[in-house]
Amino acid sequence: MTGDYQLQRNLYEFIKGTEDPVVGMSAKWLGQVLQAVDEGKPIVYHPFTLFSELFVALDIQSICCESWGVLGREVDPEHVTKNIDAAHEAGIPDDLCSFDKAIIGSLLLEKMPPPAMIVLSAMPCNSSTITYQAVAELTGAPMWTTDSPYDMGEEGAMDYWVGQYKGLISFLETHSGKKMDYDRLKEVVEESNRCVEYWLEAMELQKLRPAPRSGTLGAGTSGSIVLCGTPSSTAAMKALLDDTRDRVARGETAVPDEKARVIWFHFGIGWDRPLMEWMKELGAVVPYVEFDDYRVEPIDTSTTERMVRGLALRALQAPMGKLGRGAFDEYIEDLHYSIDEWKGDCVVLAAHPGCKWIMGACGLIRDACREHGVPLLVYDVDLVDPRVTSAEESRTRIEQFLATVIDR
Repeated sequence: MTGDYQLQRNLYEFIKGTEDPVVGMSAKWLGQVLQAVDEGKPIVYHPFTLFSELFVALDIQSICCESWGVLGREVDPEHVTKNIDAAHEAGIPDDLCSFDKAIIGSLLLEKMPPPAMIVLSAMPCNSSTITYQAVAELTGAPMWTTDSPYDMGEEGAMDYWVGQYKGLISFLETHSGKKMDYDRLKEVVEESNRCVEYWLEAMELQKLRPAPRSGTLGAGTSGSIVLCGTPSSTAAMKALLDDTRDRVARGETAVPDEKARVIWFHFGIGWDRPLMEWMKELGAVVPYVEFDDYRVEPIDTSTTERMVRGLALRALQAPMGKLGRGAFDEYIEDLHYSIDEWKGDCVVLAAHPGCKWIMGACGLIRDACREHGVPLLVYDVDLVDPRVTSAEESRTRIEQFLATVIDR
């Protein structure tokens, strides 16, 4: 592959001078990837269910493929749909998740730097798993798949998963030619613990009524996945927390008069970021987005064994690692939790067609909402491809729904 990645270079130039620390964190990661390309350094591909601590400790440049595949709308609005169409034209089935089609299309169009190695967490879904296998076939790069147990409550399941993580470390050492320095890994993990603490506190402040912010914090989430364990990630999360604290201290709220608190129980719509800002015009606030909720535990770094175990556990605690891996009970439990903790008046499920594991359980989701006496809106919209449901259609459906919620 000989792509020059000009679109990503243009994006980097566009965002690198931002004063927003969260966007700046993403710019830093993008700049590091482009530098690795220019210097011929090896790159590892990974899904968004694997955090970056191991890569940071080994000084291997990582690319979270789901993030890369949808980068670039700011400089070319049709960039992502071109990637998706390229995958379709190559014979990739229509019903594969559009996040995954964007990855494959990026490779086919030579918009993505080739990997020296690929790691796969075999979760959260079959779409992701088969996509990374296709990526390995297309690139010829060696791939390590961590096999995640279906039921972590089974005897020996966690020990098995930790063993898979140890195998991942060995794979990275073999294919990078580097040996893991566990003292360095300890420094990285302690840095990521600080980042996580800031993130969790910022999420807690969103429980206030009225909420200080509305909408997804996803820019911080995705940046934190690819730079977790670096000072820049920690600084960005601290800036986010400090700003939220300041809003609370000043009595500043997302909307002056909260008429409805919306639990957004999926990812935000990547191509329609103004949507949740627009909802504020209706008096609706979104204090909680399910896939912003990285409710992970601090990792014990007192021994190498405990540290590796904590890293393995963290991958299972991130939203898609937790909710998309096993039985649907976890998803329903999180729905109950989010309605109670964030005092939701209603729930919106942006029904991404690629998430078949969610679409097959809409009845269970509706039953859970009925238990709380809160209305549920399920509507079809692709989180990546704007051609499935337009921004205007989204607003019409949501406005009609919120009108009934507010009038109750």
